Amino acid sequence: MADYKDIITGTIGNIVDKVKEVANSDSVRGVYEQGASRAKSYGRIAKLSLELNGSAEELKRVYTEIGKLYFEQAREDPEGFFAPLFAQAEELRGVIAAKETEIQAIKDTLVPEDADISVEIQVEEDPAPDAFDRVVSAEEDAAEAPPETPEK
Repeated sequence: MADYKDIITGTIGNIVDKVKEVANSDSVRGVYEQGASRAKSYGRIAKLSLELNGSAEELKRVYTEIGKLYFEQAREDPEGFFAPLFAQAEELRGVIAAKETEIQAIKDTLVPEDADISVEIQVEEDPAPDAFDRVVSAEEDAAEAPPETPEK
């Protein structure tokens, strides 16, 4: 009869050999390399996307600055299709100025932070100022007295 330890050791040995064989096979290595390659590709795509978004935001900023400079330069005499846009910009500037004026007016009506604000507080006098002391003393005396035992 075969020793069970030999059977188990042999079986485990066979399993370990098969696992090593599969791990070293070209198909598993190929899957691993393909996964690693895809992960690197996705990482590169994410990095490039962030750089792209940053460049696009910078371009928007530059376009905005060009527009502001052109507006300031040609404000008095807009040409062609810029005329309605200039009119719209001037209208919006007026709205903004009106709102800023209203905000300042509201701020001016508020009490300044450094103003001296005095509040008068009236406190009614306690008719019996020593009443609290009497209650405390009575409670202390009751706590120091020996407990009463009920009569049988």
